[in-house]
Amino acid sequence: MKKLALAPAVAIAITGLAASPVIAAPEAPASAASSDSQTTTAPGVLKARAGSIETHAEKEPVVTLSAEKLSQADFGDEDKGVDVNGLGLKADHGYDIIVSPQSGQNVNKLTTTATTDSEGTFSHKIYGADDTAYVGTYSVTVNDTKDSNISYQMTFEVTGDESDEPEAPAADPKISVADQELTAEELQKDGIKVEGEGFTPDGEVLLVGGTAQSPFGTATVKADENGKVSGTVKSETALEPGEYSVWGADQEADTTSEPVKVTVVEEETEEPTTPAAEAELTVSPKTVSPADFIDKDKGVTLAVENCEPGEDVEFVVNPKGDSNVTAYENTTKADDEGKASVNVYGTSSDASAYIGDYDVTVTCGDAELTGEFSVSDDANAGGSDGDEDGNDGADDKGNEGDADGADNGNGGGDLPRTGTELTGLVGGAGLLLIGGISVALTMRRKKAAQDPSEI
Repeated sequence: MKKLALAPAVAIAITGLAASPVIAAPEAPASAASSDSQTTTAPGVLKARAGSIETHAEKEPVVTLSAEKLSQADFGDEDKGVDVNGLGLKADHGYDIIVSPQSGQNVNKLTTTATTDSEGTFSHKIYGADDTAYVGTYSVTVNDTKDSNISYQMTFEVTGDESDEPEAPAADPKISVADQELTAEELQKDGIKVEGEGFTPDGEVLLVGGTAQSPFGTATVKADENGKVSGTVKSETALEPGEYSVWGADQEADTTSEPVKVTVVEEETEEPTTPAAEAELTVSPKTVSPADFIDKDKGVTLAVENCEPGEDVEFVVNPKGDSNVTAYENTTKADDEGKASVNVYGTSSDASAYIGDYDVTVTCGDAELTGEFSVSDDANAGGSDGDEDGNDGADDKGNEGDADGADNGNGGGDLPRTGTELTGLVGGAGLLLIGGISVALTMRRKKAAQDPSEI
């Protein structure tokens, strides 16, 4: 019976339990090199030792090997090695075991003798050392010591450790995407950023987007030494909104990652926004009679709208030209609708002190608004103080001036810092403004008639 067994070998020893082990004298290995090319390295030694075997009722005698191929490391382990087992042989009988290298290994041939037990069995372990010198094929011959016609031949092979490097793990690719929702335009322009791992190190990977039947785009990338990849998949055409997949195909391992779903969404259409209305200033009336100007229920209304609610609104009134009325400033806050107003009027009974033109400047946030109004005897916007020929005001002016000791009644007018609340109809604007601030224009009497008034 002939069986093959391949394993690495270095030295083989034998320890007999029911045998008389014999170590053969060193001899040249099979296929030995010529004398002029032989190395000085000492040949390996095969070893054997007797063992035990489970008894089986064999109809015919048989000799077998425990392995036909084993590693260099296992052949160098005396607890592993190769077992030569005899069953159904003659009881208490001797058998020669001969192990010879067949691949040119620098290893000596081993010869030993095993003796069967009372049931006709024996077991001998053949081993060497964990060394590449033992790598190769060995023949095993078992001969009956009394009968040269009884012989059993087998072979085994010792294999080398093919690589000292750890075996690369099997590819187990996985991917992820940066955005799982994007528009068709974004997919065409910027694409989908794909990260992956578990691919064959330094191998080629095909990143695919779309469906199995119809990919919308691909990208070929190379995995790094750790099996990681990074790339971008773009759509070549504008896709319809819907669900698509992205996956990575390992070209070396012929395997693919699980697909990751991405959704192409519709483009968002922005509703056109109405630009913010610009702040507006209304001056009403633009021309007022002196009598109406000193009437607190009339005067001139300065109204602004489209300011930011709650922000400061500054009103400034400046008389034009050579006037004894000086500038006036006042600041209030815009209401919840962005509106603010003041009512400017004079409180002096000398109405003529206010005759003239006035510039109005209103600051509302970053906007600066301008306007103007006039206090004039020719105004038709207001009505008189009760004297239809318009002289009563002049007489009052003269009389009041005499009463106050002013020179010819030429006292200056004054725009005060404070005033009363306004609740009334804004002239000219047609708006009912409630909660505004009234600004009173008054005239301060000066001992020197030519001194200008201050605000």
